[in-house]
Amino acid sequence: MKKNNRLLFMLVMMLTASLLLFGCSSNAGNTAGNASSPPGTEASPQPQSEGGAASGIVTMAIISTWDTLNIYNTSGNYGNAVADQLFERLVFREHNGNVVPRLAKSWAMADDNLSMTFELADNVTWHDGEKLTAKDIVFTVQAMTTPAVNNYYRSAFNVLAGTDADGIAQDPAKVGVEAVSDTSVKFTFKEPKAEETILNAFLSFLYVLPEHILGQGDPASINTSGFWNAPVGAGPFKFVKQTAGESLQLEAFPDYYQGSPGFKTLVVRVVPAANLTAGLINGDIDVVAMGSIPLSDWDTVKNNQNIVASSIPDYSYQYMLFNLSKDTFQDSNVRTAFDKAINKTLIVDNLMKGEGGVAVGPMPKYHPYYNQSLVPNAYNPDEAKQMLETAGFDFKREYLLIVPQGNQVREQSALLIQQDLAAIGVKVKIETYDFATLLSMLKNGESDLGLLGGGSNIDPGESSVIMKPGDSRNYSLLKDSKWYDIAAKGFSLYDFDQRKAVYDEYQQALVKDQPYIWLYHQNNLWAHSSRLTDVPMEDFVWMNFASWKWKIAK
Repeated sequence: MKKNNRLLFMLVMMLTASLLLFGCSSNAGNTAGNASSPPGTEASPQPQSEGGAASGIVTMAIISTWDTLNIYNTSGNYGNAVADQLFERLVFREHNGNVVPRLAKSWAMADDNLSMTFELADNVTWHDGEKLTAKDIVFTVQAMTTPAVNNYYRSAFNVLAGTDADGIAQDPAKVGVEAVSDTSVKFTFKEPKAEETILNAFLSFLYVLPEHILGQGDPASINTSGFWNAPVGAGPFKFVKQTAGESLQLEAFPDYYQGSPGFKTLVVRVVPAANLTAGLINGDIDVVAMGSIPLSDWDTVKNNQNIVASSIPDYSYQYMLFNLSKDTFQDSNVRTAFDKAINKTLIVDNLMKGEGGVAVGPMPKYHPYYNQSLVPNAYNPDEAKQMLETAGFDFKREYLLIVPQGNQVREQSALLIQQDLAAIGVKVKIETYDFATLLSMLKNGESDLGLLGGGSNIDPGESSVIMKPGDSRNYSLLKDSKWYDIAAKGFSLYDFDQRKAVYDEYQQALVKDQPYIWLYHQNNLWAHSSRLTDVPMEDFVWMNFASWKWKIAK
């Protein structure tokens, strides 16, 4: 075996150079709340942060709720923010793209790039005191590739031998994962894989589950197990109780292998974006972890001596999707016309006050795989209208644009998009929904257009899943696989230059055909109370919060 660091070294060097200018972060996430408490939850008041360091309570705010504590059945990054406190992943990714140990203390890629072995940290235990071993990882992979088990991230598992293109294993016992020993696990791939693909894509979605609790019955029972009402993980915090859609109370795990957290209680609270600043100022909120401070409040937050604030560019993207099950949007000229009609610069300059950039595709210009030769469609409403007329577009009907609640810039951008399209004769009606309802509507084809976001993964093929026919994240109902097929050519390559050529082609095809309208990349405007130290806000971009490192200042 060899430790294959060449590609990662190049990647980190390129990222570091870029981040000296641009920084890093993630405007991640979307999810919506439940209207009522499921079994095992409580509708009780949550702890507040009053009391200073002696209270031992830290409150982390996110702007929208997790839809379930089952991390493999959640539909957005708010669930990941919670899962990072409760469960373990093998590696930790820093803001500069560098991958460092978490549950895995070391790893090595085989010389043929067909397998990768991870050595686990010592003395890792579950919250109930049972020892975590490589067998738990094997169980998790086998369960999550079982057809009857729900797994929102299943396609990430398709790198493993024994799975099909969708990450399903008809015989999970033969999937490419093996417990070499209690502290060593080996993954075997269908074909040679780049180390960065495994570390940054597949392992981003591998949360380890306890075999001794979930592995005792029919795998399909995992979907509805009462375990998810009070999950047992191996992360830095233990579950205490939740008020569905509102708050989650967690308790420090004293036997956490990385070291016991520096405070007793972590409360995750759902706080509307409009209330974040007031919460920080009055002490009700200690950390803004998911969702940005409203731009209208940013100067206030930056200038408050009791708040640590940071504007962090990231790798996420916001886009408008078409319902591609409808004939209306099959013509790429129609989609390109919509792209030319939208003034993206106005969105960035006016709504975002420059805290972000115009998107040409899913990768921002500081991404190491960005195609520097891309020529974006210029804003040209006159040409856009002419293109629609030539295409025989139906100007008489009204088109429904649905928008998720919770992201102020996204909601306001919908109004600007509506105005821009009205200027070329396209009538658009806007409706806003909680995230779960919106996703259901998109999957059922109940709209014409929708606004969503994605990203938070440095792998250049990350965005291809939304263009994969049949994938759970293909909310446009796209049936043409040509864009996914281009990206897929890079999945089995592990030389940077070869992969770069593939993803240059991929980005060029997206600009040419516009299966989606890429709108903007938004900086994360994150902040935490100055009573906390050692909060790596830059790493939040990768859903890595390192909450066990946070300390309450004396």
